[in-house]
Amino acid sequence: MSEDKAVNADQVAAWLRDHKDFFQHRPELLELIRLPDPRGQAVSLLERQAQILRERNEELRSRLNQLIDVARENDGLFEKTRQLTLALIEQRSPEQLFRTLVDRLRADFGSDAVTLIVYDRDLKLTGELRQHIRCHAYVDLHEALQSMLRSGNAFCGVLRPAELEQLFPEQDGDVRSAAMVPLEFNGRQGLLAIGSHDAQHFRSSLGTLFVSHIGEVLARRLAELLKNHNKLEAKRA
Repeated sequence: MSEDKAVNADQVAAWLRDHKDFFQHRPELLELIRLPDPRGQAVSLLERQAQILRERNEELRSRLNQLIDVARENDGLFEKTRQLTLALIEQRSPEQLFRTLVDRLRADFGSDAVTLIVYDRDLKLTGELRQHIRCHAYVDLHEALQSMLRSGNAFCGVLRPAELEQLFPEQDGDVRSAAMVPLEFNGRQGLLAIGSHDAQHFRSSLGTLFVSHIGEVLARRLAELLKNHNKLEAKRA
């Protein structure tokens, strides 16, 4: 008997799917249909439909607000990236380039740690810059870092202790998330690593479009300025 009821119910459901205008000519039946409500009281089908529509509207409104927030965040990142790009282009020496990079990343991008590693270069840096700019060969990097850089893609997320120790030796215990981008232009130039004390600041789900753009601009500017710097040093020698 229960099977007959199940079959009949299925048949009724199938028939209603094929006759979607059935209740259009019999609105009084909608008022008779009562449905259980999570709050413990029965409601009419129309009331339930209105409730579902309200819930869907709230969900859509929430999604829209999230999209608006993301758009605002991207607009802000775009403007900061544009300003940084222009500032990097304007610099006329490696030291000016490094100082502008570190200062802007700290002030505009909320960076708690900045490291720029330049491969196989012997630069004479003074003052605070020596905390952020280091020169050593690519082959001397930690094997895990080499593996990450080999793809040529930027990275956002959480680094392992050994990687943090090499990138941020003075703050490795404080950096909870980081962005890292290889600097490549006519060969490997170096790598830029940006760290934050906030574990969610550089989320793995965060897009790498802006940091990749910064890396591309920096690599080109770095190659040009170091080439001119080396020529000048050779003449002085």
